[in-house]
Amino acid sequence: MFYMVSRFLKKRLCLIALLPVAVVLLGRYWWPGETSAWASSTRFALLTFLVCLVFVGRSVFARLDKKLGVVLLLFGGWVVLSVALFDGQSEVLRRGLVLAVFICAVAVLKMDGEAALLNLLRAAALVGTAAALVTIYFELERRGLDFRYRAFRLHSSGVPGFAEFFNPIISGMHMAFAGLTACWCVLFARTPAARIFWFCCLSVIAIYVFLTYSRSAWLALGLGGLVLLILRGRAISWGIFVGAMILALVVITIKFPQVFSVEVERGTTNRDLIWAMVIDSMPGYWLAGHGAGVEMSQMSIPGQTVVNTHSLYLEVLFQYGVVGLLLFLVALLMATRAMWTDRSNLSVLGVSLLSGSIGVMFFELHSFIHSPNLIWLWIWFPLAIALGSQIKRNAQ
Repeated sequence: MFYMVSRFLKKRLCLIALLPVAVVLLGRYWWPGETSAWASSTRFALLTFLVCLVFVGRSVFARLDKKLGVVLLLFGGWVVLSVALFDGQSEVLRRGLVLAVFICAVAVLKMDGEAALLNLLRAAALVGTAAALVTIYFELERRGLDFRYRAFRLHSSGVPGFAEFFNPIISGMHMAFAGLTACWCVLFARTPAARIFWFCCLSVIAIYVFLTYSRSAWLALGLGGLVLLILRGRAISWGIFVGAMILALVVITIKFPQVFSVEVERGTTNRDLIWAMVIDSMPGYWLAGHGAGVEMSQMSIPGQTVVNTHSLYLEVLFQYGVVGLLLFLVALLMATRAMWTDRSNLSVLGVSLLSGSIGVMFFELHSFIHSPNLIWLWIWFPLAIALGSQIKRNAQ
């Protein structure tokens, strides 16, 4: 009986894995009910996949990248110890389990359903383009052609429930993810018409990302796009993208002549003060950290009060200590190497996402192990792709 059920589920595991990943990638733009309903739907879809994985897990786990898998297991064990021994928050264990199932779902799709996952990513890029168009349209309708630098920052579409991020940094990072996917589509399109279509999508998303005035989103899209060009760009692709960048810089310089002086004047926006306070809180906690999920005390900086480290690396250090940070960095390096070696279509996109996030993590991102958020998209998603890349390298 177990064998029959296992055989039945094995043939359908990719379809079952696709459901929670679709909820994560598409539900961030719109989902019935509040944000909590989206998170609950994600957990339910992942629970369904987990039940199926129980029957066929052995064949799945045998094909994963074992070295990266060991590092991730070690990090997971360190999280458990942090909760058990170092006053960590027990809620992190539940969230970590949900996250681990998501990673397994993406890894399964990488191994056995890469084409389906790529089509899902294309659909997400199209939804992102639509969200960007709608947001820009309603913002122009509401404000007119007000092109003063930082006169407004895009963050919500204006359509209730659709692409409402409420924060320009969050909206910028979501759209940068869609932009990198669209850039990937440009480079991998098979016909000139498809390349033109995806380039138009990328252009719309890039305008949205610029108008969020989120330097983190600019950095993520820029770094990730550069890696895509290095890995898959031909001479004509380099020419088109470099030409587009030069044109964009000319337009920005003409329309927003104060852009450079304003950004230089903004500097680190007091992040250096936050980082100094984080480091000052570490004596006695360097090795193991303050505990999984433990938040910093409120920190006062000029004009506001903050409760996060404004650097994911520092958040990991604060909560999990040097041991946790080293395990995390090793996982990032191993994942990058795995996808760089694999060079499959999905791995190319994955390494560009991870490259973009590695830069952003110095200045932004928080809530390391949490409900579905930006870190799921920019870090755990490409790590999961790397985890499922072992079978491809063996084939080569």
